[in-house]
This record gives sequence, structure tokens and C-alpha cells, in this order.
Amino acid sequence: MRSLTKLVTEQELNEVLKDRKRKNFSVLYYSTWCSWCDKILERAEAWKDEKGHETVYLVNSWDLPESFASFSITSAPSLVHLVNKKVRVDVEYPKIYSFFSTQSPPRRT
Repeated sequence: MRSLTKLVTEQELNEVLKDRKRKNFSVLYYSTWCSWCDKILERAEAWKDEKGHETVYLVNSWDLPESFASFSITSAPSLVHLVNKKVRVDVEYPKIYSFFSTQSPPRRT
């Protein structure tokens, strides 16, 4: 089952990041004042009801502004993937949006 978990303290974030060598997950960094982030969060809510086993943790700039330095995040939204002990950061809006897509994109003819 997919899950979205909001992290609100530095201790919660540190506990999650310690597990990155044993678990695969993603962290969505977002801003509470960004309309693009609002759209991504709406997509994420629909995404979590789909089939799958991914976990995404949510970190916002208001609760944890210093946490953005963990992966050199300079813009929101940003999506950090921690898979098989490797880190990949997506900062392009279309990539993040497509990660949370609930349906396949329409085919162009």
C-alpha cells in the first residue's frame, strides 16, 4: 500500500533518513505558499490510493526550513528518491508531477 507521511520535527526526519540504507522511499520537499506545490500535493493524495508499495514523506518549508539543506534543495517542489542506497533528486516540475500521475499520459497521434 502506498503511503504519505508528513514529517514535522527534525527528529522525525532524522529517523527516516537513518533508514535509507535499509528501506526505499522518497521525500517530497514543498512550500506552503506555492500554488505548484498545492497541485503536486493534490496529485499525491490521489496517488496514495492507487496500487503500489511506495512510501513518500512530506517535508514543508515552514515546519523544517533547515531540512532543505540535507540534499541541497533550493526550490520547491523537489522530490528526493532514496533507492538501493542511492540518492536521486528531481527538481523539474514535470518529473515530479508525472511521478504522482494516477493514469498514463494520453498518447499523441
